[in-house]
Amino acid sequence: MPQPPAHTFRTLARRTAAALTVIIAAACAPATGAGVADVPAGPPGAEILWDRYGVPHIFASDDVSLFRAFGWAQARAHADLLLRLYGQARGRAAEYWGEGELQADRWTRTMRVEEWAGEMYARQTPEMRGLLDAFAEGITAYARAHPDAVSDSVEAVLPVQGIDVAASWVMTALLFSNAQTAAQRFAGARGSNAWAVAPSRSASGNALLLANPHLPWSGGFTFFEAQMTAPGVNAYGATLVGVPVLAIAFNDHLGWTHTVNTQDIEDLYQLALADGGYRWDGGVRPFRTDTQRIRVRLAGGGFRDEVLVRRQSVHGPVIATRGDSALALRMVARGMPDPLRQWWEMMRARDLAEFERAVARHQVAGFNVVYADRAGNVLYSYGAATPRRPRGDFAFWSGVVRGDTSALLWEEVHPYAEMPRVLNPPAGWVQNANDPPWLSTFPAALSPDSFPAAFAPRGLPFRPQQSIQLLRQAPPLSLDEMIRLKHSTEMELAVRIVPELVEA
Repeated sequence: MPQPPAHTFRTLARRTAAALTVIIAAACAPATGAGVADVPAGPPGAEILWDRYGVPHIFASDDVSLFRAFGWAQARAHADLLLRLYGQARGRAAEYWGEGELQADRWTRTMRVEEWAGEMYARQTPEMRGLLDAFAEGITAYARAHPDAVSDSVEAVLPVQGIDVAASWVMTALLFSNAQTAAQRFAGARGSNAWAVAPSRSASGNALLLANPHLPWSGGFTFFEAQMTAPGVNAYGATLVGVPVLAIAFNDHLGWTHTVNTQDIEDLYQLALADGGYRWDGGVRPFRTDTQRIRVRLAGGGFRDEVLVRRQSVHGPVIATRGDSALALRMVARGMPDPLRQWWEMMRARDLAEFERAVARHQVAGFNVVYADRAGNVLYSYGAATPRRPRGDFAFWSGVVRGDTSALLWEEVHPYAEMPRVLNPPAGWVQNANDPPWLSTFPAALSPDSFPAAFAPRGLPFRPQQSIQLLRQAPPLSLDEMIRLKHSTEMELAVRIVPELVEA
């Protein structure tokens, strides 16, 4: 069976107004034309129509069948990658594939991904847990039905379970963490653009939404595009391979996209080691310690065991040690068990109120939300929860902070109602290019002085400056003009300095 061809968001922009790079949220019924490929339908309870761009359009009789078919479709397009990602999420990649995976397994085990995923899976509603199980069943069913489509090297990962789906999301959350790099430095940028344009600034009188994620096309960052349709849901968009719901999408009523925001959603604490533990509030607190054995496949056959001693502090796991100091990591995402359910509710939302109820669950850490709908609303939200930190500004918490006092240990996060948010500003547009929330529209609708100093930095890099300039200077936008501006190669830095350089 031929595999779907690879495609990019640039391709999507060229081919159709309903594509993901530019979403018309005011007229966003997904299209299934574009030449449907003659491919076997898939698992029972659903029909999968593959278009010539390799995009599956899934039509299911119920939610369970929809998720099972989505797992089947992801396996058909990316079976080897999918199983490799799930094997890595188990912390058993070295057992499956050898010495080269040992360092990754050490990180996965140190971050207690299996424990984290188990808690996440156990805390799902029975309905949501059933959907994760169905997605896993679809992956396994495809691999069993088409063994020639699965490499021998990844077959050992089968069968896939619902907890593997949860673990895959945990690994996705860690992909957007800077902690591993910080740990490596201690021991020895990605981005996106997003626009939402209100009817007042649209040539058609319909809201426009631009989704322009910037991620590498490899590994866990690989996007997968699909249409998912069942009673009560008809959504088209994309997600990362292994994730069972659409993360950037639109339905018949509304659409949204994400950009990585400037929130500090993880903190590094420096611990002073003492007497087998670490200093804490004038005394010594013991670590919670256990030992892991990581099985490593040998090139010549057989296995060996690698021992990993894990230490857990009140802040979180110890991720690096140097002399009499250690580095511990505290992550907002660790306390968020329902990111997949939140996206599932966003996919099914029918209006702004339902959409914001889903977003207000605060379960997807580290992403801005930019939104437009058929009614003409445009929304910018700073996204997921920020810790309610006891003191200090953004620069203070962006560094390594003292880990010997409870005075710097945060326990709660700010609710959605306290987060920066802009709805239907007078300018008629909102934007984000991985910049702080303060200039999500212009004139500014938010003041940093109205929020805690640790929320976000105050600078504005060149890329968001260019984004703002393009929107301010543009006449009422047509779809074609939005696509043209999206592909603009003009740079704000060049605008400022090239004439003087040429003159010099």
